[in-house]
Amino acid sequence: MAGEIYLSNLSGQFDYQSILQKFQQLKFQQVNLIEQKEDKVKKAESAFKAFANMLEDFKNKFDEIKDGSIVDKKTVNVSNEDVAVVNITYESEVNSTKLSFTVSQLASNDAWLSQSGKTNRDDTVATQDGTLTLSINGQDITVDYTTTDTLDSIAIKINQATNEANASVFYNGSSYKLIISSTKTGENSQINFSDTGDLLDQLQLGSNYKASHVQTAQNAVIDIYGQQVTSQTNTFSNVIDGIDITVKKESSDPIQIDIKQDTEAPRQAIEDLFSAYNSLVDYIKQKSSGNGELSGDYTLHSIRASIFDKLTPFMERGLIDVDHTNGHISLRSDEFESLLKNNKDELKNTIDEVKIGLESYLDFLFDPQGTIKQKEKNYQRKIQKYEDSIEQMIKRIDKESDILKKQFIHLDSLLAQMNDVRSRISAILPKNNKQ
Repeated sequence: MAGEIYLSNLSGQFDYQSILQKFQQLKFQQVNLIEQKEDKVKKAESAFKAFANMLEDFKNKFDEIKDGSIVDKKTVNVSNEDVAVVNITYESEVNSTKLSFTVSQLASNDAWLSQSGKTNRDDTVATQDGTLTLSINGQDITVDYTTTDTLDSIAIKINQATNEANASVFYNGSSYKLIISSTKTGENSQINFSDTGDLLDQLQLGSNYKASHVQTAQNAVIDIYGQQVTSQTNTFSNVIDGIDITVKKESSDPIQIDIKQDTEAPRQAIEDLFSAYNSLVDYIKQKSSGNGELSGDYTLHSIRASIFDKLTPFMERGLIDVDHTNGHISLRSDEFESLLKNNKDELKNTIDEVKIGLESYLDFLFDPQGTIKQKEKNYQRKIQKYEDSIEQMIKRIDKESDILKKQFIHLDSLLAQMNDVRSRISAILPKNNKQ
């Protein structure tokens, strides 16, 4: 055993340690055989996990097309994106179309800047207590103030009273002033002031002080073929179904919008799906061959065959070419684009038919009780079984070696004693002298 000190061959008859080593080498041949079997299973497990990852990639590619929305994909071209941008919100509601418009006016919020200020930021503002009222879009916001309030405390009170307006202290380099602005754009965000004290007069702010109205709330306006369209914000969501037009600056030059059916995105999505299938075909062929890690495992072939069968609706619509030399499938682009252009609903129905069979099958494969997970668990059980066998076998070999070692030590001791007795007898017996 490890850590022990022993003397071998005390009798001079045999070296039992070399015998023990040969015994262990012989026994460990069985361990080596099990380790080789375990290594084979581990390689098969690794190969199967790689297959599962490829299958998951196929599933992800299928998820991208299964709801059919990819067929509704559109492309948008805007002649000058410095002036306006277009965002498609509902692909299925948008038809191919062209649109021309000019931007007459951008939306803005209301802004007021007091004409009178304070050279010292901590100075108080009003000379009498009162209530300031801000009227915004039919809502009255009241703010009580006292003669102890400063510009900062007034701004804080306004900001705490409403989310419709924002107040802050503005410094122009010589004095501190109060600026109040609406948080939203559009005509409805105009601010009207009233006051029961003298805060507005002290600040020279409000309708009595025209110069304090530094920006007027207004709607955005675009002109489409002579028709004015307005929006409270710079985004127009009701001009064409399914799109938002956001204007960025005024322009008298017409902005052209061209919306077309996107043929590239849906075609590429289906080609990616077929490519993922072809990768599965090649991998199965490689790993299930005579020397492959998954040779003899027909699970992979069964999965491939099931997937191929569930792609039948594509074949029935003439959208798939099959290369019988390598098992690859490819998209017949001309037929696909023709169907996309002339009969989009039929293409959607075809994808839906594929979905009916393929989605549930892929979900089953990756279910905790499905083929993939159960197969992985089976590999783990086999590996654990081999690990347990190796551990038990090593313990048994160690135990048997320990028993043999003790027996050899005892035998060697007996032989040593016998040799000692023989030497003593020889020493006391008379020698036979020849005459």
